[in-house]
Amino acid sequence: MPESRNDLPNDELVNTIPAEDGSTWVEIASSGSADEARLLQGFLEAEGIAAQVESLEPSFAPTNFGALGDIRIYVSREDEHRAQELLKQREVAYEKLDDDSETVVTDEGPATIDDDARAENDEDV
Repeated sequence: MPESRNDLPNDELVNTIPAEDGSTWVEIASSGSADEARLLQGFLEAEGIAAQVESLEPSFAPTNFGALGDIRIYVSREDEHRAQELLKQREVAYEKLDDDSETVVTDEGPATIDDDARAENDEDV
């Protein structure tokens, strides 16, 4: 799971990025993989919170180099509190999930796979 900025001992250690419009973007999470970072970005954006991803991961290296490989997720300072709450709720929800191959997580929450169901775009043959 992403490292929350609330886990950091001192607020001064939190990365910020000044924007051209005078606003400030605040790091709220970091990830070890670009895929997870994009998922977090998409999750936040689906909730109406603009998010940016900054990768320090060198593209030439086949492995993660610790902090050098961290991928950071930023939101505007105005959205920081709401984004943190949403990430906490998301983490709690995922902790409660059964870890089995029959559960799929949708926007509405966990769903069970029905092997006999037809896809919406399936046509009668």
